[in-house]
Amino acid sequence: MRAILILLFFSFSLQTFAQLGGSSTYSFLDMPFSARNAAMGGDQIAIKDGDLDMLYMNPSILDSSMHMYLATDFTNFYGDINYGYIGYAHTLEKVGNMGFGVMYANYGDFTRADVNGTIQGNFSANETMFHATYARGFGKFFSTGANLKLIYSQLAEYNSFGVAVDLAATFHHPKSNVTVSLVARNLGSQLKPYVAGQYEPLPLSLDLGVSHKLKYLPLRLSMTIVDLQRPNLAYRDPTNSPPDVDPLTGEVTEQKINIGDAIMRHFIFSTELTIARRIMVRAGYNYGRRQEFKLASRPGTVGFSWGLGIKVNRFVFSYSRATYHQAGGTNQISIMTNLGKHVKAPKRVKKSKKEKPTDG
Repeated sequence: MRAILILLFFSFSLQTFAQLGGSSTYSFLDMPFSARNAAMGGDQIAIKDGDLDMLYMNPSILDSSMHMYLATDFTNFYGDINYGYIGYAHTLEKVGNMGFGVMYANYGDFTRADVNGTIQGNFSANETMFHATYARGFGKFFSTGANLKLIYSQLAEYNSFGVAVDLAATFHHPKSNVTVSLVARNLGSQLKPYVAGQYEPLPLSLDLGVSHKLKYLPLRLSMTIVDLQRPNLAYRDPTNSPPDVDPLTGEVTEQKINIGDAIMRHFIFSTELTIARRIMVRAGYNYGRRQEFKLASRPGTVGFSWGLGIKVNRFVFSYSRATYHQAGGTNQISIMTNLGKHVKAPKRVKKSKKEKPTDG
């Protein structure tokens, strides 16, 4: 209960530091690094079923069932952009549940030119984040966790270093298969900005998620409400949305977001169907992403995503396809395994009966 109250306190604190999209740095921290998460619309935080790949979104789901699990992810994003993740979890009896992971984003090579268009060579850009996770349970149904993040970013000759924490609390009822999670992400600051004295905020977010796995049907339904600290997520692109013009005066009027649209931009919906306990079919819908990135003339499938998961021997393979823009979608691949199952336990030597001593 104390952890939940702390997170509620942060929900009010974040109101003060809330920033609109595009005005924060280290935005790669919000990328859906795992194929499962991307397939389910991104930012799915209320899934507690031993999936290590969901750990970086919600540290409070870490428990002993993930002991010695290893997960790796790779994403072929637009252009030459690639990003990925590798994570590991370990449980020590007297210490608790711990996890470690590294995220990276490689933006490729760019052509450097001056204001006159004269080519001056190339430059590269990449970002990396290392996190350490600790979590523990309270009673039968509650757990809390935290991520400590060390962030490094290099954009051409500019580089930056920062630190952040995630705080999370989860309620999980195994019998009813209901999970509720509250996560405050990216609470921190730049320690070294790109330009001396010019500090930029991190992409703060307060998310609330709930999921329910049906009792008599192998189907999971999930919903996440993102950016609770920021009531208005709407952004109108003047190049995409034609302006409203008064037919009598010819005056251009400001386009307003209705209350329903403003509320829905916080919601992400997803579903996951398990077939024969080995195949998972996933789908997601991110309303806010659709409204931000769709073209008014051709909205297409922007905001929709889908994916598959399959268990083969000691491995779990996942694939996702998410559409961020009408220009195309992204492909992600994840592999997870339990290293403990790859290590053969030493054979027990049967104790022979003690021989009777013989007279010499």
